[in-house]
Amino acid sequence: MTSLRTRILLFFTLFAAASLFAVAMGGRSTRTIGDAADGVVFRHLPMVHALGELEVGIQRQDNTVYRYLVERRQIWVDEFEKERVNFNRWYSEAKNLATESIEIDKLTQIDELYVQYDNEVRQIMLMHRKDPTAAIHKLENSEEYLRQIQTLIDQIKGIRQGMTIVRQEQITQTLKFHRRLGVWFSVTIVCFFLALAGYLWHFLVHPLSLLLEGIRNFTRGKTDVQIPTIGKDELGELQEAFNEMSRELDVERKRLRTESQSDALTGLFNMRYFRLQLVEEFSRSQRYSRPVTLLMIDVDHFKAYNDRNGHPAGDIVLKEVSRILIRNVRGTDVVARYGGEEFVVLLPETPLEAGLSVAEKIRKAVEDHHFPFAGSKLGERLTVSIGLASYPDARINSDQDLIESSDKALYTAKRGGRNRVCAFSAQTDPTVVIPPAQTARG
Repeated sequence: MTSLRTRILLFFTLFAAASLFAVAMGGRSTRTIGDAADGVVFRHLPMVHALGELEVGIQRQDNTVYRYLVERRQIWVDEFEKERVNFNRWYSEAKNLATESIEIDKLTQIDELYVQYDNEVRQIMLMHRKDPTAAIHKLENSEEYLRQIQTLIDQIKGIRQGMTIVRQEQITQTLKFHRRLGVWFSVTIVCFFLALAGYLWHFLVHPLSLLLEGIRNFTRGKTDVQIPTIGKDELGELQEAFNEMSRELDVERKRLRTESQSDALTGLFNMRYFRLQLVEEFSRSQRYSRPVTLLMIDVDHFKAYNDRNGHPAGDIVLKEVSRILIRNVRGTDVVARYGGEEFVVLLPETPLEAGLSVAEKIRKAVEDHHFPFAGSKLGERLTVSIGLASYPDARINSDQDLIESSDKALYTAKRGGRNRVCAFSAQTDPTVVIPPAQTARG
């Protein structure tokens, strides 16, 4: 008959063997999932960063070309060469990080297109000294190369996203396998495994579940995921690295969201954002019977200025007008580019009289501002015409009515001689002209 000592020894031997086996399998699971998660955290992010720097580099180069064509200063040629070096640096970084043949092929195509773009731009810079008009027309070819490069970069990003999803599936399959193994051990040595099960849950299963959930949310597009602290071991380091990556991507996404709401040339809000704000502000004004005023602004004779001085000079005018608008309104007001040389300013909590004061202030600031190439002839200057409408008004019942009313007022200002402010009124005529000298000030 087996002695008690032998039975106890056999019991602890079996228990130790099962425990060691379970620990070994747990360690293997941790390493497998850690390696897969490393692929997401430490391989995916540098490649995305390098691609982002490529995009920024080519945009900066393109900007220096436009600045050179407008100003003809050697400093922009030097800036172009500096950005060219930065582009080559990040291109080499991206190529070193590429792991798939399709990524390498697309990076090779980017390099070929960039060489063509570089040659085209150099020809434009040389041509600009002899024939500025032909050089500006030739810019369209260089822009096409940039668009093709941007398309290839977006395709590589899509490939990286797919690789992340594959790794997430690998982690999921590994977890399923080890969970089944854990169930088998629980059934076999349930009486001896309770303490170990609690230990494994606290130090292994729960942290892995948190990591998996965080990675799953990340692949679904939630870049602001933050995994709770799970310890100071390898999983804890992985959790901290994942949280840092999530924070950086969240900041990047917010930056991109801001850019999607902005006009690329002027930096003002774009039409899409303005429409959303107008609907929201008009609804609030109707609900609480609060005033709201809309200014519609148009640069006078802008087409003639553009034809005479060139589109780059016209772009500079639009940027300068944008700065003037920002400086002359409140921080709570919404300033947007309506399209072409037209701008809109939404003034919440502002009645018609106060709106007239703001409009005249803007008109006068533009009239007094010195623009490039303007004023070369006696009496020649750049001005704006402004039409405005305000709610509440008997003939304004929707946000669209507010736009149409301010547009009618703008048309009257243009027809009445330009460089003036006109306000829409429902009490008399559809629009009432307020010449510059008679505009109310507040």
